[in-house]
Order: sequence, then C-alpha cells, then structure tokens
Amino acid sequence: MVEIKLVISLKFLLGRISCELKRWVRNRYRSVKLEASNIFKSKGVYFKAMRPVIGISTAWSVETWGDTLEHGGYIYCGSYYIFAVARSNAIPMMVPPVPEETNLQEMAKKVIDLVDGLLLTGGGDAKRFKPEEMPPLKVQQPLRYEFERHLIKEAFGKNLPTLGICRGYQMIAEVLGGSIGESIISGHKQKGPGTQAFHGIKIDPKSKFYEICGIDYWKVNSFHVQAVESPPPGFRVVALSDDGVIEGIEAIDKDFFIGVQFHPEELFPVDQVAQKLFLKFIEAAKVYRNSMKSR
Repeated sequence: MVEIKLVISLKFLLGRISCELKRWVRNRYRSVKLEASNIFKSKGVYFKAMRPVIGISTAWSVETWGDTLEHGGYIYCGSYYIFAVARSNAIPMMVPPVPEETNLQEMAKKVIDLVDGLLLTGGGDAKRFKPEEMPPLKVQQPLRYEFERHLIKEAFGKNLPTLGICRGYQMIAEVLGGSIGESIISGHKQKGPGTQAFHGIKIDPKSKFYEICGIDYWKVNSFHVQAVESPPPGFRVVALSDDGVIEGIEAIDKDFFIGVQFHPEELFPVDQVAQKLFLKFIEAAKVYRNSMKSR
C-alpha cells in the first residue's frame, strides 16, 4: 500500500515538474521572440550595424578583350574596386551586364533597389581598339552601355549615392545629357602603375568634392584617351587638369553623385585623399540605407 502511494506521489510530482518546465520553455520562447521582433522593428538601431551594399559595374571580356561568343568570355572588374569598397567597411556586389532580350529597365530598377550605393567602373583594360582609334562609348561596349544607361538613370532618379570612375564618369556625363569630345587627347595615359601619380588636378573650393578631399590641388593617376567635353545639366565641373581637361563633375542637387576621370581606387592603398573619397562615398551609402529603411 505504501509503495502504491509512493508511485502515485512520484507520478504527480513528475507531472507538476513537466508542466512547470513546459510553461518556462513557452514563456522563454515568447520572450526571445519578442526581443527579436523589437530588434527588427527598431530599424534605426538594427540597420546601423549593417554594412552598406555597393553595386559595382563590370565588363564583359567579349566586348573588351575580343573573346569570341562561342568562348563565352568573362564578367569582371579590377580587384582595386573591390578592395577599396571592402576596406571602406562596405560590402562589394558585382553587377554584370545583362542580355539585350532582358527587360533592362526593370532589371536596373531591381538592382538599384538592392544596393545602397553604385560604383561605375572604368573600361576594363579594353584591348579590342587601339587608343588612337577609340570609338564612342556605346560602340566600345554596347551590351554594357545599354544596361549601365538604365542603372545610371535609376540611380539618379532615386538620389542613390553614386561614384563614377574613368569610363563610369564618362557614362554619367553622356547618359545624363553631357558630351564626350570626339578627338583623342594625348598626355593623359601613363605607363606606370596606378599607385603612382601622373599629373595634378585643381579642385573647385566651392564644391562638395572639395569638402570631401580637403585640398584644392591633388596629384592623381591617368589612363584615358577620351575626355568629357561638357557636364550634364544640373552638374558642375569640380576638377580640372593642369592642361584644362575636365577631371571631375558632381550633381548640384544630389547628396553624392560624383564622377572622376582618374582612378582613386588604385591610389587608395597609398593616398589618404583617395581613402577619404571612398569613405565619404560609403558614409553617404549608409545615410541613404538608413533613410530608406526607416520609411
């Protein structure tokens, strides 16, 4: 009889323990779920810790190196772009040109919705054309041109922080209503590495570009044979080379929409001003991201 009572008591006790344990687990789950929900709801705090995503335009070797369509080619960009973005505390995301049969406008809109900033890269070390016979941008890389044209328009319309470098700068100028000179220029294509400065540029002290750089004269590299002749409407010239070539433009009414003819990403490892430019670009991308997420 005593043994039966003991067994009943033990079963009752175990039942109570089981109920209490289930209740504790259920309450703890609800608590953790609420904490997680609060973190995601307070976007200003949660997203502040995230690195901004920077879309980086790319080249197709069929258009730059002359690879055959049968070979398929490669989608690529210079490693300096990737490293400069990553070392500026952002996430680099390569954006390839897409086939012509794709809805380019829709695709560009989706890409711009995904990123917090856009980096338009240079010509991809194109070898298909001789420097003295360089055709217009659209002829050089037609597939890339069409997609980047839509990317630029979408980015400009959304005030997305954008930095155009070399060809990317020329694309901004041409797509938004400026012009590229028809003649080939000389004295702007160095043979040394991009970490070496080649000529100076004078920076407009009244520009946002000057506020970023903090100097009115900067020694930069140079790898181009074409030049912007006039900036688009709503842009101003912010940098000139010693011989009068336009080396930089910025959108007057945008937070960060800048194009430069030289290659700050290659100067980045050795030049503090180049580092400032990228850091300000990433900072603008963070501000843009937080403003979009808080809506």
